[in-house]
Amino acid sequence: MKLIIVAVLYLFFQGANGQSLNKLTIPNGSINYFTAGQGEIVVFIHGGQEDYKVFIPQVELLSNEFQVVTYSRRYNFPNNNEIKGEYGVKTEADDLKALISMLDKPVHLVGHSYGGSIALEFAVNNPEMLKSLTLSEPALVNWLNDIPNCGSWYETVQEKLINETKDAFVTKDTTLIMKELFEFFAGADIQNQIPPEVLSMLKANLREMEALVNSPSGFDSPSPEDLKALDMPIMILTSEKTMPMLTCTNSKLIEIKPQATHHHLLGAGHEMWMTNPKELSVYISNFVKN
Repeated sequence: MKLIIVAVLYLFFQGANGQSLNKLTIPNGSINYFTAGQGEIVVFIHGGQEDYKVFIPQVELLSNEFQVVTYSRRYNFPNNNEIKGEYGVKTEADDLKALISMLDKPVHLVGHSYGGSIALEFAVNNPEMLKSLTLSEPALVNWLNDIPNCGSWYETVQEKLINETKDAFVTKDTTLIMKELFEFFAGADIQNQIPPEVLSMLKANLREMEALVNSPSGFDSPSPEDLKALDMPIMILTSEKTMPMLTCTNSKLIEIKPQATHHHLLGAGHEMWMTNPKELSVYISNFVKN
């Protein structure tokens, strides 16, 4: 499975270059974004150690029906902002508010992984700026302790992802840093199996991971009660072969919002936007239209 993901990453990033980006000024820096199409606005928020290119297939598949926006978050390629102060979903939600304010009308918001946590934070505090919310396996780490049989994953995140990666960043050795991240997310250090172009892309997005693991609130997110209070149309996307800790939080999402539209992708993993772009574009299109 890991080698399949590597192959998909390689093919994906071979075809995700050459876009002409726009730049938006934010506090203490700027963010780059790409947009195409007209009509209802769909804004995509990428996950950790990714950038705007993850959703270029959605731009290509959906921009004949909607205005599609994909952007690179504060510390992700090609942005070059200096890490300043405490960082987390609240920081990113403020940046997102600047982007949506510039678009000047309510949008359909789609957030994946850590981007899903940002989307939820934004929705809780700015519901009037959204027409709908789509969450694909948001990284709701602080929910794990309160989900039966899932608390051990909270401890694993603290020790294996946050503490060990933080120690690796002190060395400034990107190979060691990537080893820690691969061992957590892929289960093994697979650097020598990844094409140089893909490994370079992942390293170009390390600044975000550095900010996350060094911030006391890096993995905070809104509570289940906050999600329960939202009354906008919501779609939840989950995958069959995702990480066990995400299986925990995915189940909790569906329990809290049983009335939400839900699609479960058989055979897919957490990298669903790279492996199943056409299937997901149909779900997004139908949800936005309805």
